[in-house]
Amino acid sequence: MSDAYTKADLRSILRSCNVEIVSETGTDFLCLCPFHHNTDSPAFAVSYSKGLYICYNQNCNSAGTILDLVMELTQRNNFEALRFIQSNKLTSAEILEEELKELLDEKPEFTAFSQETLDKLFRDLQSSKEAKDYFLSRKIDTEAMEYFKLGYSTVQNMVTVPLHSPDGLPVGIIGRSIQGKSFKNSPNLPRNKTMFNLHRAKREGGTIIMVESSFDAIRLWQAGYPNAVATLGGSISDINIQHLNKYASTIIIMTDNDNAGRALGHTIANKLKNKNILWASYDYGIVYPHSAKDVGDLTDEEIKQCIKNAIPHFEYAIL
Repeated sequence: MSDAYTKADLRSILRSCNVEIVSETGTDFLCLCPFHHNTDSPAFAVSYSKGLYICYNQNCNSAGTILDLVMELTQRNNFEALRFIQSNKLTSAEILEEELKELLDEKPEFTAFSQETLDKLFRDLQSSKEAKDYFLSRKIDTEAMEYFKLGYSTVQNMVTVPLHSPDGLPVGIIGRSIQGKSFKNSPNLPRNKTMFNLHRAKREGGTIIMVESSFDAIRLWQAGYPNAVATLGGSISDINIQHLNKYASTIIIMTDNDNAGRALGHTIANKLKNKNILWASYDYGIVYPHSAKDVGDLTDEEIKQCIKNAIPHFEYAIL
């Protein structure tokens, strides 16, 4: 069984092996692979929770323990590599200093939204057949209603979706009318500081699927993709670009199939040139089947096909 490492220890070991760390997820460092020398997108993940590494490039596929990594990169034998690892582990004081540095990094401030209100909205959904039928008409099932703690406002006659900070703090609600197509969010909803489902998606590894609406992200969850986040509109802030840079090595763009959706996808691709950017594609030259506008118009099988056939950004750009 592989050893676990603190983030500070592993960062020190990787730096001493000249492995370039580009970003990180909740469990892994995302790096440029030292074996096939990729220079654009970080294909190399190193887990500080498991003490393992893997390269996701199909032509490389290198994998092993941190001990294997040190032996290979520094040309040391087993005993020498163990001593190298031990010498690069930090003292308690150094670990504390690293942790304080991380805590002091500038982060967006959030105001907590009332959990009591969220609980009431959720309870009101359970007693409203009309609201539940609305979600079902949008292909959102009862399991998803429970998992995402969706709600219903009897006063506004709107269904509601909770929004969280990247750390999981509830920060507001997204409201949509059952009749017509009007939206009403909670005051000062911080959509420029966070994205829907980011606090869950960042724990799923180095791949994030980008959509525009919370409903589309929920549909992806139902299809087996818990790593989807929604921008909650046709634009993305620099803070949210920073979140993607920190938590993702691969980004699959699955925005609306219209000019605004394509523009949003290109903005993400152009601002994150160091990432592996893919575009959902049902078939060659076909973004979504039967001229569908977005994820909400697709079946689970069609969603899976679009993600399975995702194509690189440079290929999408010339279609």
